[in-house]
Amino acid sequence: MLTIPKQDSNLIKSRTVLLLALGVLVLVAIVWLVLTVLFSNKAYDIKYSAVEKGAVQQQVAVFGRLKPRISSSLVAQIDGHISQLNVLPGSHLDSNTVVLTLSNPQLLRQYDIAKLNWQKAQAMHVSALAKLQREATQLDNDVAMAQSELKFAEQEIATLDVLHKQQLLSELDFLKAKTRLEQIRLKLDLTKRSEKAFLTAREYEEKALDLTLESEKQQLALTYSDVQNLEIKTSQGGILTELLDEIDVGQAVSKGTVLAKLSDKNSLYAELLAPASAADTIKIGMPVKVEIKGTLYNAKVVRVFPSIEANQIKLEAAFIQQVPTSAISNLSIAANVVVADKENALRIAKPIYLNPRQLTQNVYIYEEGEIFAKEVTIGLQGEQYIEILAGLNEGDLVLSTLPNDLTEL
Repeated sequence: MLTIPKQDSNLIKSRTVLLLALGVLVLVAIVWLVLTVLFSNKAYDIKYSAVEKGAVQQQVAVFGRLKPRISSSLVAQIDGHISQLNVLPGSHLDSNTVVLTLSNPQLLRQYDIAKLNWQKAQAMHVSALAKLQREATQLDNDVAMAQSELKFAEQEIATLDVLHKQQLLSELDFLKAKTRLEQIRLKLDLTKRSEKAFLTAREYEEKALDLTLESEKQQLALTYSDVQNLEIKTSQGGILTELLDEIDVGQAVSKGTVLAKLSDKNSLYAELLAPASAADTIKIGMPVKVEIKGTLYNAKVVRVFPSIEANQIKLEAAFIQQVPTSAISNLSIAANVVVADKENALRIAKPIYLNPRQLTQNVYIYEEGEIFAKEVTIGLQGEQYIEILAGLNEGDLVLSTLPNDLTEL
């Protein structure tokens, strides 16, 4: 005959009692939680805001891009092939920065020839001037010699005249002396006229030589300028906005090709699009808050286009503070135009259930544990606050959200 030990029976009974006690505790906790939810003050779960005095800004959300008012194009001044790309679009460049380099071996040969022609022209110019100077010196010496001969002949004829009068000199010899004197005078006159003609001709010959030299100099300068144009440089500082499509090293470009475009960072403005419904609201001079890469920058409306396209109006806003260095042309931006701003207005935090298209509507008031609807008149509507023109008093508590059990109110 088998018998159950008494000790094991007592252990089972203890475990059963323990489990029952735990079950009762869990049931009590559940009942307590249900009763707490059912009978607790509803205000604990209600979110509301108080009516107060403060500023209200009504804004119109717009979007668009940054555009430069001042831009320039880098144009190829000569034919060539691209040999080097130095910068890429988006780079901030200083004035006289080399953007890309062209190669043109034929032009370089022309430059070498132009340098040789210039050196040759200089040598020929010096040689020609030296030749003219020698001729001038020779003519000046001939005049001096003729004057000296004339002086001697005049003194000789004076002596011979005395001898002739004393009949110590024959008539024939005296006549020969007089004839020689006249010949010397004619020779001097001819030499002087030759010198005068030469000096006149020399003046024009020197001008011709100078022009020939200047022509070679200009040719060298033009060729050198073309060589310098092999480096495509910026004439002013700015942002490189774009390069020629599919540009690459070795690509041939012809004279007049637009190789790159540069914009002036300081001339950037916001080109914005707004809903057509705001056409009568947005005016020139209104403040604009432009967001550029997470930071707001102040601007103002400077132009509103009169036409409406695709149910949108276009406007331009000029910045009244320095834009960041990261701002580049065609950068997409978002902005808000402040169309109205009122200080010390009666306002409430914007309820989620508010219908912005209705100026008169109901809001929900919490007072002494009760919630009830109240009709109000709305004025300015900002992103965070709305203006209350009628229906509420300062200090009233307005529900920010509508509880689920009150959606039918």
